Amino acid sequence: MKYLLHHPVSFILAAISVLTVTGCASGSADKKVPELANEMCDCFSGFQQTLSPAGKDLMKAVSVSSTPQEEMISGMSKMKPDEAAAFAKQVSSIADRNTELFKCLEAFDKKHGKETTRDKKALTEKLLSEMQGNTNCPTGAAVINMNLAKMKK
Repeated sequence: MKYLLHHPVSFILAAISVLTVTGCASGSADKKVPELANEMCDCFSGFQQTLSPAGKDLMKAVSVSSTPQEEMISGMSKMKPDEAAAFAKQVSSIADRNTELFKCLEAFDKKHGKETTRDKKALTEKLLSEMQGNTNCPTGAAVINMNLAKMKK
């Protein structure tokens, strides 16, 4: 069970590159935060709909947690074993190149790969804030929140 609890976190972090931005004095991505956040939320909307009610609740909690990885592990440990295993499998599918979500995020990266930012961490924080404000985007916000927590380490 311990493997299952850590498994989704590593898959989420490995699957998402969140803009391959480079440092620059005048960041083009910095001026497009709402647009970028909306596009990312659109990518996650189909995946979000496939989650169980408990999975959706967990993603909402992870999206606003100051310790998102720990929140994910804690939330999964409260699920029934079969529910936690199904959730872990579902979340790990984010890294599956054949899913709509992965293809959408890949297209997002391709479209915005030349964007620049002054500060990648600050841009990620702004994206997270924008995504947290979108009630239909807790899964996307959860992924960004985990990515941001990893950046802070």
